[in-house]
Amino acid sequence: MQNIKNCIFLYLTKRQKSQLLGTLKAYFKKYPLLNSDEIIDKFLEDEKYYIEIGNPHFEFVNDYFESDDFYKDLKKFFEFCTWEKHQLELMEPYINKQKEFAKAQRKKAQEYKMSKLKPTKKQLFYYDKITKAHNVEKKDITNASRLDVRNWIMEIIEKYD
Repeated sequence: MQNIKNCIFLYLTKRQKSQLLGTLKAYFKKYPLLNSDEIIDKFLEDEKYYIEIGNPHFEFVNDYFESDDFYKDLKKFFEFCTWEKHQLELMEPYINKQKEFAKAQRKKAQEYKMSKLKPTKKQLFYYDKITKAHNVEKKDITNASRLDVRNWIMEIIEKYD
């Protein structure tokens, strides 16, 4: 099922097939509530209209409109798109868990990096100003890291706001 693109529209060139499949995928996304037959009818109707007004999107498809093979290939492609969409919906909880895990890993890595670096002048200045504004006792910053100062600032902000 994964190699559907290699099995359909064998009578078209690679460029033509790519163009057509991109447009068909756009139709599938544009009309999510329609089934594959309705989307095919919509696509064929639109293309016939563009041919009538003299501005076809796919001149190479004109010869295949009445062909059963063309219709079968369209149906196979839209059924594949439906199957693919269903598979993505099934995988969504796992993908979201992976995203949350990756986010937690990035946060850990950032905190680890911050724990190894000295605090910036801006950070120290802000810490100094916020302690004076809230009349909080300053902590010793001689051996403090960026992470320590950030955590101290966050404690003060959370406590008084």
